[in-house]
Amino acid sequence: MKEPVVVDSAASFLEVISSISENVTLPIFKGWPSFHVEIEGDRYRGTMTPKLMLGFVEFHEQLLRAYAEIRYGSPALTRLTSAEKAELDLVFQISKGCTDGKASLDEVINKLLAALPMSKMTGAQVATFLIVAVLSFAGYHVFSEWNSGDLEKARLAASQAQSDSNARIAEKLADVIAGGSMTTEAARVRDRASEGYRAIVSAAPDADSMEIQGHHYNADELEHIRAQEPKDRVRSERREDLQVEMVKRNQDYLSLTLRLPGEEYTFPGRVELSTFDPDKIDRLFDAIKHNKPVRLFHFSVMENGRILRTAVLAVDDITSPR
Repeated sequence: MKEPVVVDSAASFLEVISSISENVTLPIFKGWPSFHVEIEGDRYRGTMTPKLMLGFVEFHEQLLRAYAEIRYGSPALTRLTSAEKAELDLVFQISKGCTDGKASLDEVINKLLAALPMSKMTGAQVATFLIVAVLSFAGYHVFSEWNSGDLEKARLAASQAQSDSNARIAEKLADVIAGGSMTTEAARVRDRASEGYRAIVSAAPDADSMEIQGHHYNADELEHIRAQEPKDRVRSERREDLQVEMVKRNQDYLSLTLRLPGEEYTFPGRVELSTFDPDKIDRLFDAIKHNKPVRLFHFSVMENGRILRTAVLAVDDITSPR
């Protein structure tokens, strides 16, 4: 068995993805890539506001959800074991002068790749996933959306700067996103990464500027990012049969793990006990006990054709929330 290649820089990563279609042995990441976000502003001089801290936490949570979706087919964090959460932990380092956050992503990337269903993927699909997952979570051009015209510009820039790793990285990302080779799994991971970075941008509303992996965003560009809705994300009321996999009771709400009949993936649901009909609570537990779907009225968030999460409003024939 061939020894895995070690990726320790952008240059070695570019070499690996150029040959992975013929060799599907996954590389090992060591010392690269890294998370790097630099925030400029009056309140961001080596300091972390409570709101900004929550943005960093949301970035980490999106990374955990990406792993859960690959490993278990569901973004529900309840599927992760304590050991997995510990192995996927991030340590952010904050420098003085500005708020300059850094963290190593190599072990996290290795965990993501180890969860891939390699037996079901071709070399080309693995290469696509590597390009999108590694570069997106590392923050390279994370908010860029390329069309065919942009793809040609990226290819031209890369051809004129063969020694510039950033130009070649932009070309690889543009080739996948605009070239039509983006797989569903890769698209979900990119959405997770962009939402994680968007949470950081939104958590610093008074920042003068920000650099994410060397890409500079001024105040106007940051405001545009905050205003953007994730691609292909839809919120809607739904009435349908759902399989209840788990119910966890909390003081003010119930946490559910739900599944559409006929689908393999699960998604989290929430029941607010203050507004939910108390006489219907037992119906949720009965659905587990008898392993039968229950018809629910719920308000869901969907992305790329999958339900990400939902708020369960009622059981049975209620057609609108009260």
